[in-house]
Amino acid sequence: MYGRERAEELRERYPHAAEIFGLYLALVEVWESAAVPEKGALEWAAAHVLPRVLTATATAGPRPLADAITGAKVHDGLLAAWLAEEELTPIERYVARATMRVVPVKKGQGEEKTGKCPHCGGPPQVSFRTASEDPLVSGRRMLACARCPDEWNFSATTCPNCGENGKRTVHAEARLKSPQVGRVTPSGDAVFPHLRAESCQTCHRYLIDVDLGQDPRAVPRVDELAAVPIDLHLADQGYTKITPNLMGF
Repeated sequence: MYGRERAEELRERYPHAAEIFGLYLALVEVWESAAVPEKGALEWAAAHVLPRVLTATATAGPRPLADAITGAKVHDGLLAAWLAEEELTPIERYVARATMRVVPVKKGQGEEKTGKCPHCGGPPQVSFRTASEDPLVSGRRMLACARCPDEWNFSATTCPNCGENGKRTVHAEARLKSPQVGRVTPSGDAVFPHLRAESCQTCHRYLIDVDLGQDPRAVPRVDELAAVPIDLHLADQGYTKITPNLMGF
């Protein structure tokens, strides 16, 4: 469910993201052992899951994040504030998302808008393409929610943020020793042959896109954590991610 094996594999494959996946695996330990009750799930998670998220982060997180967590004060109502899409600090947002990973989000939490999750109204976290029988044709495009486990079919040419059609740019990493991000086809020595970013020329927002045809073993929400170099490049180009991932990238 949480992609433990995939995270272990990517931690070995991508040294630049080893700390990120180390923390992710520590959080998986928390999530897999959490027995969330049907009633009072939010309160239970705040009392029993959130403290363990703090401990796992302080122990296994990258040093800047671990230090920030150690001195952080988590206010009552944080989880409800995150569900209500209230303004939170990066640390508060991280703690809320890591805790809420085990809490089912009820339908009707948000409005169904362009690119928003039809189940809970949450924003998309990552885009991915299903495998295609024709190697020259991309599979159908799916979006994965940042708030709940839902995934839904979405237009391949439409921006999930602003709804603009036909004004996207594809940024794909190309070289192993000297990564370049641009409108290129992944080569045989690509670091991320199955990852790219799709940006909108109108609103300058983007999502990481995972191609399951290139790597059928990929777990979109997990593989997206490895795309830090692509995220940094898009930021340098003036683009903003529609939704930062769990680790804040």
